[in-house]
Amino acid sequence: MSVYSFKEGLKESKLLGCICSECNNKMLPPRMICNKCGSTTLTEHCFEGKGVIKTMTVIRVPLTRFQDLCPYMVGIIKLDEGPMITGMVLGELDKIKIGDRVEAVYLDENEEKVLAFKPV
Repeated sequence: MSVYSFKEGLKESKLLGCICSECNNKMLPPRMICNKCGSTTLTEHCFEGKGVIKTMTVIRVPLTRFQDLCPYMVGIIKLDEGPMITGMVLGELDKIKIGDRVEAVYLDENEEKVLAFKPV
């Protein structure tokens, strides 16, 4: 289990993390050691990708590869299954707000996929 499996999951439009067999802690991206109990007995877990925007910001000076999308939002999403993850938030800037429900989508970016979230 590694961050490599997270990136491989994105290629297949999956949000892969892991779950600790000892304490049931869910982690995203996957880790080698449980960040709650220290166990190394972890198994792969595919997250549904639904959650709530906890915080967000508008990017007005983007990375080169996202210039066509500027301005765009990036947020921290608390998944229904527990962990939080950062991703692009799609939608109209003036209509998206903290507390909105979102779900994962996977954008094609050259030969990779980029994790993003859209309102539900």
